[in-house]
Amino acid sequence: MTDRLSHSYLRLLGPILTGTVLLFTPLLGDFHIESALLVALIGCFWAGIRACKMDAAKNDFWDALQIAGDIFLVGLPLLLNALITGCFSIHGLGFWLIFPLPSVYFGYAIGRLLRLWQLPYWRAIAVAILLTVSVGLFLFELLNYPQVYFFNHVWGGWPGPIYDEVVQVSSSAVFFRAVTVLWAVLLWHLPEVNRDQYAKWIVGFAAIGILVGYTQLTGFGVISPRSHLQNVLGGHQSTDHFELYYDKRLYSDYEIDLLAKEHEFYYRQIANQLALPARDSTNKIESYLYGHPWQKKALVGAKFTSYVPVWLQQDQLHIAKQQIDRSLKHELVHVMAKQFGNVLFNASWSIGLIEGLAVAIDGGFSKTSTVDQIVVSEKPYPKAKQLQQSFSPLGFYGGRSGVNYITSGSFVQYLMRRYPIANLKEAYRSGDLAGAYPKGWEQLTREWHQHLDSVQVDSVDQQVASQIYSIPSLFEQACPHVVSDFAETWDTFHFYEAERDTTKMLQALDKALSAADSVAPIKAQWSYHHLVNGDYQQVQQAAARQDTTVELQLLYADAFALFGNTNRAALFMDRAQNLFQQQPDSILKPALDTRLDSVQWQIYRQLTYYHNWPDSTTFAKANDRTKVRSVRKAIDRERWILVNQYAAQLVKEQLHQRYFDEYQRLIHHLAFQGNIELASRLIGKLSAISLRERYRERLEQERKWLLFLSAQICKPGNQDNL
Repeated sequence: MTDRLSHSYLRLLGPILTGTVLLFTPLLGDFHIESALLVALIGCFWAGIRACKMDAAKNDFWDALQIAGDIFLVGLPLLLNALITGCFSIHGLGFWLIFPLPSVYFGYAIGRLLRLWQLPYWRAIAVAILLTVSVGLFLFELLNYPQVYFFNHVWGGWPGPIYDEVVQVSSSAVFFRAVTVLWAVLLWHLPEVNRDQYAKWIVGFAAIGILVGYTQLTGFGVISPRSHLQNVLGGHQSTDHFELYYDKRLYSDYEIDLLAKEHEFYYRQIANQLALPARDSTNKIESYLYGHPWQKKALVGAKFTSYVPVWLQQDQLHIAKQQIDRSLKHELVHVMAKQFGNVLFNASWSIGLIEGLAVAIDGGFSKTSTVDQIVVSEKPYPKAKQLQQSFSPLGFYGGRSGVNYITSGSFVQYLMRRYPIANLKEAYRSGDLAGAYPKGWEQLTREWHQHLDSVQVDSVDQQVASQIYSIPSLFEQACPHVVSDFAETWDTFHFYEAERDTTKMLQALDKALSAADSVAPIKAQWSYHHLVNGDYQQVQQAAARQDTTVELQLLYADAFALFGNTNRAALFMDRAQNLFQQQPDSILKPALDTRLDSVQWQIYRQLTYYHNWPDSTTFAKANDRTKVRSVRKAIDRERWILVNQYAAQLVKEQLHQRYFDEYQRLIHHLAFQGNIELASRLIGKLSAISLRERYRERLEQERKWLLFLSAQICKPGNQDNL
């Protein structure tokens, strides 16, 4: 009796201790998808092998249930820790409910079937079957479909990139696990089908359910073939080197024409920098352009992550509309680098080289600072061993992604400038960076440090670096998958904004304001969007002089001025001035100055809230802030006659570094519109003023854009464009 009790306690203690050990393992210690996937995988194999054991006294159903019970005991410490630390997620519980139990019975059903059929080497066969399902089917999907999410009968599923997205139980996951249950039911009753009438019916219904389920895999989002993506997006345009597939509902014809030209422009730049041979015209790159990140998440599993499935034979890239400006060139580098990648998956074994090359060519994701300036702003520089680690196959994602992206980009950029590109291409292919160069890690790192010592930085660079370097990695976060109610409503707000559904967008914004307890930045967004929508009275009712930000007081002043209540507007303007004097802010000063001048304020209100465009006379009177806002709005609305008129006036005036982003955007569109001369004049004026180094890099990019478009216009057969 004592031995039985001891055995029972040990049986309970083992899984609990295993779960306790997992608590100290990043991500696996979280009561969420990673741990659920792991125990589902272990439980499936454990059940499959154990079911093969001959034991006339055992009850298979309860035996499998006991295995499932042990598996759930592993999760007990994780669950308790999640509840105590506030990291509990209903979706984490959902993954633990739909992953382990079906996997255990699926594995047990296979082992039981082989045992009852008395096949030779049934344990080996059971393991082989489970390996085929868990690994073989996964590899089949990986190598044939562009998606980055996967479902599997053995280990449950994987939702796609998790380091920048909320991971939730989806209807696709529930549907697929239902198919897993049907497989378990079918395999469980198959041995009795010849001697049990009920077993025949059960097997028949399960088989029909499985067949119907497999015909609906695409519809339920379990797989996403390229043909399905193309059909859902609906839009298509061809260029010399690309096939563009886009959401025709959320892209205008102009936007797609521009993107088609940008694809070819970046293609030529990257091909020149990497010394790539001419591409076969029949082997075009497929570019999938989604209407927004939420659509991309639903179709391929990646929400805020743009990606290139380099392991597929068909060259392709996947980007959402809101990510194109900062991601298109970066992702194209990944596509084109396939030409000198390794044989197995067409890229490098070094993630640092994969991402470093793309960052080096596209210049990084900071608009104000170069990659070198960001690295210099966060001394000390990485030592040779640290650098080597970040370029190792597993070292890149072990640290903070922002740090590794910038560091690897700066180092690769230095190598591209200092050594022949052939060395870098060999390093990319082999994954051995130091082996591809005549010098080792120590010497290469020393040379890079010497280069960095010549780079000048300022407070702006330091602020950018501090922000990037302070973002913790997924492994450092206490609750990596838990989001607040506010975060969910804020995400919903942006979804409806991307969908251009103003009514639902404002409803979501109302909920976000409530969830955020009316914190100033959210209240400012709420006020602005309601004013733009004409809901002046709502903002007036929410106006409070005790709010402590200049931005909010200015918006309240707008709300009353729009309603003609100048006295109340003046009260909020006084409050804004007092707050500004207490804490001056160079970013807010132009906004404050605009309201302090009655003429400027009137022009601003007409443009922003009444959507009235300034004519030439009014535009000339407007201050610089309102002028660039007029240009931005005209570009957004594709009012090209106005854009050209405003640009013709701007080029005669003094330009300011503060508005460089708007000037660059204007130049880019003017050139595409065919107004090369005016775009060139704006570039000349910008070149004459003192600009940040990163701005000069971006301006040089626009010069090359102009040259590219000019050459396109002058091509034979394009005389009609002259």
